[in-house]
Amino acid sequence: MKRRIARGFTLIELLISIAIAGLLIVLALPNYAVWLADSEVRAGAESIVSGLRFAMAEAVKRNAPVEFVLDPTTGTGGWVAQNIGGTEQYQAAGLAEGARRVELTVVPAGMRTVTFSGLGLIVSPNDDATAPFETIEFKISGVSSRTLRVLVGGTRTGIKICDTAFPATDPKGCPATGG
Repeated sequence: MKRRIARGFTLIELLISIAIAGLLIVLALPNYAVWLADSEVRAGAESIVSGLRFAMAEAVKRNAPVEFVLDPTTGTGGWVAQNIGGTEQYQAAGLAEGARRVELTVVPAGMRTVTFSGLGLIVSPNDDATAPFETIEFKISGVSSRTLRVLVGGTRTGIKICDTAFPATDPKGCPATGG
């Protein structure tokens, strides 16, 4: 008599594998949600920094003032780099592309514009007589994700993304005071 060799999995082996996979998914899900939130916060901050640097470079290229105008509305906000008065847009982006849930807090409150001179320097006040914003904070409420800040201007920072979780002495950290 020939003996047949069994191939494949038994039902018990399959059920144990499914149970282990389910347990691993349940354990990893909270960390995955935090990772997604951190990615959105980072995407929002990088979009704003890219726009600010573009506006600065465009002002130097054109040797004329360029405005960076921010719309901090959660879910639909974004930014535009334009000439003074907004008759010509050079570049624009929305935060909904990768940072839909990110909440922006602008300092000073209510400010939305930074104007760069033809030398790439921040003009204060802006053409509309408002002060340029100095800091934008990015976070997602209800999720234990990190908080990032974009610093604009100042003698030490230029345009910089910093992480509030690091001390001010760390290069990734935010200065204790602006600038």
